[in-house]
Amino acid sequence: MNKIKYSKYANIYVLIILLFLLLVAAIILIKHIVIDNIDTNTKAVAQDDLIYFIMTDRFNNGNKDNDFEVDKNDPLAFHGGDFRGIMNKLDYIKDLGFTTMWITPVFDNEPRGYHGYWAADFYKTEEHFGTMEDLKELVSAAHSKGIKVILDMVVNHTGYRHPWLNDPKYKNWFNAKMEITDWKNQQQVENGWLAGLPDLNQNNPETKQYLIDMAKWWIEQTGVDGYRLDTVKHVPKDFWRDFTAEIKKEYPDFYLIGEVFENDINYIASYSETGIDAFLDFPIYQAIIDVFGGYGYATKLAYVIEKSSVYKNRHLMGTFIDNHDVQRFISRTISYRDERLKQAIAFMMTYTGIPIMYYGTEIGMECKSDPDNRRDMDWSVQSELTDFIKNLVQIRKSNKALTHGDIKILNAHSSFISYSRSYKNNTVIAAFNVSNISKKFEIQISDSKNKRNKIYKDLLNNKEFTAHDGKIIMEMDPRQVLILVQK
Repeated sequence: MNKIKYSKYANIYVLIILLFLLLVAAIILIKHIVIDNIDTNTKAVAQDDLIYFIMTDRFNNGNKDNDFEVDKNDPLAFHGGDFRGIMNKLDYIKDLGFTTMWITPVFDNEPRGYHGYWAADFYKTEEHFGTMEDLKELVSAAHSKGIKVILDMVVNHTGYRHPWLNDPKYKNWFNAKMEITDWKNQQQVENGWLAGLPDLNQNNPETKQYLIDMAKWWIEQTGVDGYRLDTVKHVPKDFWRDFTAEIKKEYPDFYLIGEVFENDINYIASYSETGIDAFLDFPIYQAIIDVFGGYGYATKLAYVIEKSSVYKNRHLMGTFIDNHDVQRFISRTISYRDERLKQAIAFMMTYTGIPIMYYGTEIGMECKSDPDNRRDMDWSVQSELTDFIKNLVQIRKSNKALTHGDIKILNAHSSFISYSRSYKNNTVIAAFNVSNISKKFEIQISDSKNKRNKIYKDLLNNKEFTAHDGKIIMEMDPRQVLILVQK
């Protein structure tokens, strides 16, 4: 009798335990679905990524209801681009092969602050772009497609008409008005009013804490994966140390890439002590313009490549050929613009660091100086350049050497440069004829004489080359690029 009773209750207990375990499993499964498909930053931005840079107002108009004070004929006015417009083009970005997008500041801006850098309220979205719910939906939709999101973060200044300027309570939140006249004077650079914009005093503990709390709030609200930090050199390093420490304490995998607008490699590298992960690589950008634009010798590129070893992690640096603050590459070239642009893009895709492509580069958009370098994206253009970029993206993704490998200059002189990228058993060689004539070039693969000849294939056109005694000798067309791997 007791055995029967015990057996009966045992079965009930087992059933309850099984139901409990099923409930726990269901909760875990639902949690993983939510985390993987909605608002998370579980995967950090890394050297395997490729960044597509968007100026929200000029990219795509997805919601006509927020098109007040829009004038497309005025290059300094709002043009209608918004969060919904970016959301509608996520498949386009993914099809290009880019894994991360960086968008210009989302703060509420003062009138005509179409670019996002004239903040009027650090805790609101710009109404021309959409609501906070729209931004959250954009981040969630991007994550569901495997695209990470970087927001532009501005802590150096406010807009010209910020309400704090007329409130005595905030008098000490700003540095005294001062024009920057000596760009070698670090005190002026940090405390001066850049382009006349009211310069925030990050040495004021209240101001500092407000800015750090604000930056954390946007992460909490939206689930974005990183910040591009604007005007880093105009803000004291002590602030950046505290800022990065606070962010990383709560979000250790959060990606921080800083803008130190400077051509001095050592100066940029000195900001690594602040804890910022990486920086926009302006020195290599300038070398790209000079060499592939047709203005200088390829040896300059080799010089910058060698010097860049001082960066704390060169694989996380941002490599770019144009952006919203400079004239587009294609409009700066001397001649043969499309071919030179292809060379510049091929270099960006085979160099160390994370490639950052400004919207419109993939269709060869032209421009003059600011604000013309912020033209509306032209969705009517079909360009063979787009397919060229897609091919390069796939080459980069298929070869770990191009994302994790070291870099070694093989040959460099006035009209030619070649370098190798190697990681484990994967080696890729990139070679560029930057001259306007066909030339015979030699690439020294190794110092040892190997009786067994090796075959190398160009990943761009499948042509094969044979290495004899550690050397490849080939005829290259004007402005030709080769990306070689051993068969």
